[in-house]
Amino acid sequence: MIDFIKIHLHGHNAKALEGNPLLAFCYNRIDVNTGEISTVNKYGQKITPFKNATYLGLEFKIYDSGLITIEGSLHKYWNKGEHNFNDFGSVALDEVIKDLWTKFNIAPQQCVLKQLEIGVNIIPPIPTNNIIEHCFLHKTTPFEVIKNSDEGKYIQAEHSQYFIKVYNKKLHYANKGFKIDNEILRFEIKYRKMEKLNKIGIFTLGDLLDHGVQNFKNQLVLEWSNILFYDQTIRHNTKRLLKYCNPLYWHGLVQNKTLANFKKHKSILKQLTLNDSLQIHEKVSGIMLKKVNDLFSTGYLN
Repeated sequence: MIDFIKIHLHGHNAKALEGNPLLAFCYNRIDVNTGEISTVNKYGQKITPFKNATYLGLEFKIYDSGLITIEGSLHKYWNKGEHNFNDFGSVALDEVIKDLWTKFNIAPQQCVLKQLEIGVNIIPPIPTNNIIEHCFLHKTTPFEVIKNSDEGKYIQAEHSQYFIKVYNKKLHYANKGFKIDNEILRFEIKYRKMEKLNKIGIFTLGDLLDHGVQNFKNQLVLEWSNILFYDQTIRHNTKRLLKYCNPLYWHGLVQNKTLANFKKHKSILKQLTLNDSLQIHEKVSGIMLKKVNDLFSTGYLN
């Protein structure tokens, strides 16, 4: 379930890390004309110079101020930096933690969390793209289509402390040449600020492991339930469906601040989905729960 992390590494010897033979550090910003290390960015703002190195998809940064950061996917690290579409289990996570200790002398309690992604990969009941195309809102926030070189195309709802992300994991890696037989839908919470986690006593990677990542399964299902999803399998003769199947209709209700009207129509859609559809949204919730439960019973996580 743990994927991307960004941490500040406390109580660690920067010189020992810089001298590690597995890491080849170099300064990130050097003026090609003068050969000097840049202290301002392209906007003219002052920055703290840093040197960086990568290993199996993790990026290590040592700032001249003494700050050490690490960011990247623990799941990809376990797969030699290549991918994160398979099952990443508790045994595998333990192997990653031990590997970081053996190779870099990094302990989980030294890793202060600054960003964290918790997610689950599932085989959906209908094609992944059909699900993505009919996720209209998360709570009252519209989904945006995002595209970047690493994760491909996915949808994202941005909140002040976290993002909700839904994407086609099979398509993402099939486009990179991997052979994947099944549809894979990934649903993810990306914590961009740590306030929610700090409130439950999670400050470091060690705290997260002690808390138990399996305890986030209910949060995943809750956030999935907060998605306004239009189920194409609804079979009813009401003309309301002509509006309900259009994301712009729902966006308009939210933008016009007519929340009472929004709640009314959301309730009607919920009832239509409950009585007159195959309940795809609810089935995905059940699959998420079952996947996490099954993987924990066998020692594996996504």
